[in-house]
Amino acid sequence: MPDPTRMFNSFEFGHAWWFHIPMFVLGVSWAIRLRKANFFAAANPALENGGLYNYSKFAAQNHFPNENLPNTCLIHSEDKLDFIWEKVNGQGIQFPFIIKPDVGERGKGVRLIYHPNELEFYLKEQPKDSYLIQDFIEKAQEYGVFFFKHPVSGELKIPSLTRKISLQIVGDGVSSLSELIQNHPRASRYQHLIRVADPDSIPFLGQLVKLSEMGNHCKGAVFLDYSEYISPEMISAFEKVFETVKGINYGRLDVKVDDLIDLSDPDKLIILEVNGANAEPIHMYSPEKNYRAGLRTISSYFRTMARMSKLNLAGNRSQFKKRDTLRSLREYMKK
Repeated sequence: MPDPTRMFNSFEFGHAWWFHIPMFVLGVSWAIRLRKANFFAAANPALENGGLYNYSKFAAQNHFPNENLPNTCLIHSEDKLDFIWEKVNGQGIQFPFIIKPDVGERGKGVRLIYHPNELEFYLKEQPKDSYLIQDFIEKAQEYGVFFFKHPVSGELKIPSLTRKISLQIVGDGVSSLSELIQNHPRASRYQHLIRVADPDSIPFLGQLVKLSEMGNHCKGAVFLDYSEYISPEMISAFEKVFETVKGINYGRLDVKVDDLIDLSDPDKLIILEVNGANAEPIHMYSPEKNYRAGLRTISSYFRTMARMSKLNLAGNRSQFKKRDTLRSLREYMKK
């Protein structure tokens, strides 16, 4: 395909509050209807706050089969460097590897580490309570797989599939790398994040140059709606992945595979991250989408999350205490 990262829609680079305000309004509306301010906590009982905020990525991923996870270790800000390297080596993690905050969202603080001194610099630059260090999975394609799992019947649905293509440019045989970046509608917005060895080099005609390894929108990735490729075989593969997972009913898995067909083979997919109630159906950011359609999508998904919460709240309302949610929120706001 032509360079897809050149494409964007009318709202993609708008302020995040364009969606956050409607989501807040929807959340308040459903809280009133369900008579439970923290109804979202019941959507995913296995995750703190239902996975809306202040939940551990490490704890979330550990609900899933080890064979579908990258080698990962949890480290803490007070850990000595020698102890950290002991943990990293004990897990068999090699350079380059990914480091990211254990509690975080929207790709903030995600970094690919190539050398030991980069890790030391990162830990000083990004002061957090805890971090995940995990294998960098060198599979060719990354997808966001949204899932609904019925809390009673256990039926699994995949309503949304999104391909993530990291930031890249294509050479024209004439322009230097820096010129191509400056003239690229997406790369030009992320110049402060791009590091290239020789900005004056001239990529040959048609040469694809990856500017980032990350499939995060905040690092320039484009999201393409691949929902038309959802198949019974794909759903069956994820049913296998979810066989032993309890209490996680709503959210998105960010996964890597070598090819689209591998999403239909549970042995070939690797889960990079588990997102709970905070998960966005990111297919709505695909270049052909519009803002109104995005709002309809969010409203529909919120309705599904509320219905799941209602089922989990039946007879268990006291399990989801508002004071615990507020305490966690205060902790989150301090970070």
